Amino acid sequence: MINHKRFSVGLIATAIFLTGATMTLLISGMSNVSIARTPVEFAQQTTAASSKNVVRDSATILLESKSIPAKGFIHLYDTTPYMITNGHIAANIPCDTSSVSPLKILIGQAPDVKPAQLELVKPLSTPGKLCIYHVDVNSKPGSPITDIAIQNPTGNTMTLPPASTVVIGVNEISPLPSSSSMQGNMTK
Repeated sequence: MINHKRFSVGLIATAIFLTGATMTLLISGMSNVSIARTPVEFAQQTTAASSKNVVRDSATILLESKSIPAKGFIHLYDTTPYMITNGHIAANIPCDTSSVSPLKILIGQAPDVKPAQLELVKPLSTPGKLCIYHVDVNSKPGSPITDIAIQNPTGNTMTLPPASTVVIGVNEISPLPSSSSMQGNMTK
């Protein structure tokens, strides 16, 4: 005799694995269930009445041997057409013996990005080598955050050493106000 619940779960898992896309499934005894492939698709599927959408997205960016030109940057993350309403950034980046890094983590809505006010995590830092900094990321009225970048504001190209990383966690997003939704998309 076939266990229908076990068969349904196995069939659903196989369908998700095989398609790798957003789909609607009919599960016996349940209503239609939508499965989102990305946090943005999840946000689009939530009710229009909700102004904040809970998502959980995390990106670990390995920067070892990456070069950032003088006055240049590497764009790390973009949530356009949504803004980050609850998130966190941790950066393990080069620092001097006073635990000050020449690099900046930029946040905002492109092209209006500014250095984040990073806090040193002293117990996990090695002054003169690599220091860990972190900051909470929350959009404010009139100051949406959609973009995160790492900048080299110095006059020399910087090649990042082993273990250089930036970890970005996004917990909540919400739609950008209509007046600013096109600002962050530089292709339109």
